[in-house]
Amino acid sequence: MAHRIGQGVTAGGRRRWRRAAQWTAGAAAVALLTAACGGSSSGKSAGAPVGAAQTASSGTSGGASGGANPASPSSSAAQPLALSTSPADGAAGVDPAKGIQINAVNGKLESVTATDAAGKTVSGALAADGSSWASSGTLAISSTYTVVAKAQDGSGAEKTTTSKFTTLTPGKRLGLDHYVPDNGTTVGVGQPVAVFFTNAPNEKDRAAVEKAMTVTTTPHVDGAWNWRGDTEADWRPQGYWQPGTKVQVHLGLNGVKAGQTTYGSFTKDFSFTIGDSVISTVDLVKDKMTVTKNGQVLRTIPVSAGEVPNHPTWSGKMVVLEKDASLQMTSASVNFTDASDFYDLKVQSAVKITSSGTFLHAAPWNDGKFGRVNSSHGCIGMSLDDAAWFFNTVKIGDVVDVQKSANTKPNVTTNPNPGFDDWNLTWSQWLAGSAAGVQTAQ
Repeated sequence: MAHRIGQGVTAGGRRRWRRAAQWTAGAAAVALLTAACGGSSSGKSAGAPVGAAQTASSGTSGGASGGANPASPSSSAAQPLALSTSPADGAAGVDPAKGIQINAVNGKLESVTATDAAGKTVSGALAADGSSWASSGTLAISSTYTVVAKAQDGSGAEKTTTSKFTTLTPGKRLGLDHYVPDNGTTVGVGQPVAVFFTNAPNEKDRAAVEKAMTVTTTPHVDGAWNWRGDTEADWRPQGYWQPGTKVQVHLGLNGVKAGQTTYGSFTKDFSFTIGDSVISTVDLVKDKMTVTKNGQVLRTIPVSAGEVPNHPTWSGKMVVLEKDASLQMTSASVNFTDASDFYDLKVQSAVKITSSGTFLHAAPWNDGKFGRVNSSHGCIGMSLDDAAWFFNTVKIGDVVDVQKSANTKPNVTTNPNPGFDDWNLTWSQWLAGSAAGVQTAQ
């Protein structure tokens, strides 16, 4: 009985041990699964169960001293070097004002070369960190450009990309009709820079046109453009030029937007020099002209000006436009239609000062009237000797200041065809006619 009882106890104990062992194994499996996959509410991974190789006091993912570290994930592959170009390769009808832009991602640009079909290089600048390159200025219309960009990634590997694109052909072109003064000439202190266009730019685009026309002077002097009409822009300093000034003009209009469908179509460079300051002051009351050179009086000349009240001489500050040793003059050339006023004369030593036909010239038929009587059709006459001297003394761009009297026409600015009457405007009036304002000469 005792033996059976002992066996019963043993059997019951074994059954209880098996159930406990089964529970312990299941709990251990759950704990391992939780350690491998689960996470706490704070988002941190649950700790691994304490085992033979990791004690509770070690507490680090690296395990106890001498334990093996878990495998580290491999680092991601380096990002590849990428080059982007704008305009894109093959683009057509590109706006030349937008220029060229090259960008490098995961690398640095080493060099960029952009050329047109003729091999002319486009200027540009590389960013200090080598991440980008941008062209400067505008591109030309109706032109094909090739861009070659070379870059290097972090490992030293190089990559080169080539792209080609074509700029647009505008519906209307802003062309150059002519400019003044002529290249390489020496002119007077009153000569403005004048640019005459084939078409008129839109008023809202005048500032862009002005900025594309740069005036560089030695010595330095500031100035500004002023629109003297829809197709004429003049540049002058605040006061008369200083004798000896060297002037260089760059008209970089090719590709400059000048209207909805209008773009500049030309580039032109010219230069000139300012000569001695020769200023002639005509007093229409005393009928005399005083000529000075660099502030010194050279000669005082008796003259005969326009007959009043029918043909008074225009007054104001004007400049010499042209010189003709001999010129056939008719009343038709100055729009006189009255048959009683008709004339057809050959004059000597003719110096033109307005586009409407005002000249200073020899008028021997008026001998005896010089310095006393105004009897011309608007020109300023003098003797053969004085006219020849004056003709040989003045040059294109010299100032002729005709001082008005009560019997003369209003200031020359009212003349519908005055020529260069730029100096009749104050500096503030001049700037009011400029879209871009004062241009600091380079």
